[in-house]
Amino acid sequence: MKLKTSRTLKLLNIILPFAVIFGTVALFLNNYLYNSKERVYDFSVAERVGTDFVFENITVKLAPRSGDAGSWPNDLLSDENGNVIYWLAIGTIYEMEIINNTSDVVADWNFTLRIPEDMYVNSTWNGEFEYHQFLDGEEKVQALNLSQYSKYDITLDHFMTPSGPMVRLLKGDYFVYHPSFDLGETTIIPERNNSVGGVKVGFIMYTPHSDTKYVIDFSEGEIRYHLHASVLKNPFFWVVGGLALAWVSCFISLVTVKMNLKRYEESQKRDRKTIEQTMQTFVNFIEAKDPSTMGHSLRVAQYSKILAEQLGYSESECDQVYWIALMHDCGKINIPDNILGKPGRLTDEEYEIMKKHTVYGSDILKDFTTIDGIRMGALCHHERYDGKGYPNGISGEEIPMIARIICVSDAFDAMNSKRCYRDSLSEDVIISELENNKGTQFDPRVIESLLTLIDKGVIKFTNKNK
Repeated sequence: MKLKTSRTLKLLNIILPFAVIFGTVALFLNNYLYNSKERVYDFSVAERVGTDFVFENITVKLAPRSGDAGSWPNDLLSDENGNVIYWLAIGTIYEMEIINNTSDVVADWNFTLRIPEDMYVNSTWNGEFEYHQFLDGEEKVQALNLSQYSKYDITLDHFMTPSGPMVRLLKGDYFVYHPSFDLGETTIIPERNNSVGGVKVGFIMYTPHSDTKYVIDFSEGEIRYHLHASVLKNPFFWVVGGLALAWVSCFISLVTVKMNLKRYEESQKRDRKTIEQTMQTFVNFIEAKDPSTMGHSLRVAQYSKILAEQLGYSESECDQVYWIALMHDCGKINIPDNILGKPGRLTDEEYEIMKKHTVYGSDILKDFTTIDGIRMGALCHHERYDGKGYPNGISGEEIPMIARIICVSDAFDAMNSKRCYRDSLSEDVIISELENNKGTQFDPRVIESLLTLIDKGVIKFTNKNK
């Protein structure tokens, strides 16, 4: 379960960083494209509500200032030389208000207003007005703030009056308004808390009319702006943020799992070492009673583990096979020394006593539940595949697989080792015995695995004589 969890966390720690990086790049690229897009709207496409121009994201209000100061008559409009310009003119204060209807910030904006009839502009305030005059086929361009006209050398067609300069604008001329940075006009914040987020621009126009209620129809123009949105307002930001948080959580979890797994593996190694040392100590007690079989249990355990690997067992299963095989002869500790160490052939009575070591071993290991199947290794390793073994005479698949493996390993080591009553058998004799008893004493599949290992040189013979 821990390994599966660790693999899942590793997979997530590969996928999530790519998702976060890709999502972040996509998020900021989308935000950049959104913020860098210039939005251009002509007044002709706006929805007209009275004097208001309603666009997709903003509203432009353009009307005379209300109250008595909104318009006034001027009986004689003449230049500084006394030349009469208009015998009767109306001066009107116009205010243009740009209102931000979005939740974003309007930035980098300006508007263009086209002059629908001949007139004069007398004063402006806030930012600069960039005038475009067309006289005799020639265009004159100059940016001015007429409320501070003394700072400029006016090159446009104009004349001076006591109230300041009068810049001539004919039908078809236009001006572009550039917002004032000093007055904080360059950005227009959204509406918040019932407070309109907007900018007001003012200018005074004189036209040859007698009615103070006359309003110039400024219906031709254009507004340009960018919308600057914060990535924090993009719903996808929270998706990316959630993925980043999940990544951090997975990374911390993976580190924690790795640390716990490392501690677990170290604990397992210590436990395995303790179990092996305990078992080996017990085996040493057994083999001390019969020095002629010294190392037999260890070799059987090693052969059994190699056979288990050849048969496709997992690493942990092979370790279990090793420990079970190591204890296969533990019951011999209850066999009398005179029988266990007898150099000659055992009598029938002695052989019956010797056979009891399988049952004794099972009894000794009955409370050893840490390793599953350890009792079966001791109890059944002398059962035969044909059912003629002991102690229970079971056969074939009835015999636990671990016991069938130990049976082959035990017999091979007995033939391949020197005993007090004989030398180790030759290579040909051992192979002949294995093949002749395949399917009778031994499981054929285990014998085939052993012969394969011998052929590969993984398991070697002690007696090199043929």
